[in-house]
Amino acid sequence: MRIDRIEIRNFKKFLDFTLDLHPQFTLLVGDNGTGKTSLLDALAIAAGVWLVNAPDTTLSNSKRNILTSEIHLEPIEADGITQFIEHKPVQIKAVGCLGDQEGIEWTRQIKANGSRTSNTEAKAALDIISDLYQRNQAGEQLWFPIVAYYGAGRAWLPSNKTTPKAQLSKGIARRWHAFYDCFEERIRIADLQTWFQREALASLQRQGTMRKSFQVVKYAILRCIPGSDDLWFDADRSEIVVSIDHQPIPFINLSAGQKMMVALIADIAIKVVTQNAAFLSESIDFSSDALPLVLKETTGLILIDEIDVHLHPKWQRQVVDDLKNTFPSIQFVCTTHSPFIIQSISQGELRSLDLEDIDVLEYENRSIEDIAEDIQLVEVPQQSLKARELAQATERYFELLQTSDDPKSEQLVVAEAAYRQAAEPFSANPGLTALLKLEAMAKAKEQAE
Repeated sequence: MRIDRIEIRNFKKFLDFTLDLHPQFTLLVGDNGTGKTSLLDALAIAAGVWLVNAPDTTLSNSKRNILTSEIHLEPIEADGITQFIEHKPVQIKAVGCLGDQEGIEWTRQIKANGSRTSNTEAKAALDIISDLYQRNQAGEQLWFPIVAYYGAGRAWLPSNKTTPKAQLSKGIARRWHAFYDCFEERIRIADLQTWFQREALASLQRQGTMRKSFQVVKYAILRCIPGSDDLWFDADRSEIVVSIDHQPIPFINLSAGQKMMVALIADIAIKVVTQNAAFLSESIDFSSDALPLVLKETTGLILIDEIDVHLHPKWQRQVVDDLKNTFPSIQFVCTTHSPFIIQSISQGELRSLDLEDIDVLEYENRSIEDIAEDIQLVEVPQQSLKARELAQATERYFELLQTSDDPKSEQLVVAEAAYRQAAEPFSANPGLTALLKLEAMAKAKEQAE
């Protein structure tokens, strides 16, 4: 699966918007309120075509339709009162690849006279997907994609809450569990712990040998967590333990960034081995850079809001490459406010909602200051806001000292007060103050003569 283009109409803040996507990694940047998360929501709706006719009854509540709260609202003024009217139809049109068929178009919408999501304009896509489900049920081994949406609070847990432990479950393994709650935006930590527990229990029936599904997930995590060298499930603690620099650390004691990344990579990898378990064939060499077949070939669409959340800048610089190298056939669409993330991506992967001509900007391997200024539109990023205000106030005061005919003019008095206020946080640097004082004294003497 892949989405090459999405066209949005009357959805949330967008009246009419089109976005072309990179086949492997697309990074959305822009100021708060420009619509980055809304675009991820629209892509989730487009990917939700896989669950319109869900292949398992447990997926009935995992669908992603257009919500009535996502209909674009237009403000109108009436007697000093602001009211809002809905703009319909709401349309999410996608163009991309489904199965092995390229150039497929499908539209999901709330029609002008409707209130529920209509899929009548997605029939071609639905027919392709239904055929794939039927062929799989008939026993044909087929590759299926994974889809998932991870929100900015994907691994959030209140500070006064303990990390959920594994829970013994008697539920049977479901063929299509990789689709379960895939658009929920949250990582279900307890479910991850339970999955690892099941794998540990299964090893008891195999003379202690872990199943290939566990080995693949472990391989993916160790590739993406800096310093990690081992991972296992601790039955006494009912939780995952990660060894970092040869020091075992229970999941609950990992840093926020480590927890988030372990959970993210584990969740993606578990979806991969669940969705395409039929292709778990070869043994895993943890010392090799050669990817297991199931990681190499599984396609899909992964949406991640604020990919940089909780990550130190050093980790931000490598997280994109880690994802692309560990899941090379999966399409990622992510958002960020971090110049370190922007600096790490390849040319052609950036989409700015602030700039129209982003394609002509070079951003790969540019300095953080250049990226902040040219792409994120931060004025003079080399200076703090207070330093910038001081520079502007100083420049204004010095200019008036040079040009004013009256050293006691109101304009000059105001400029001096503004300078003194801006300079207060920098009182440890008396040089500039002395220079301006000398300039003022010279101007006053000149006026006296």
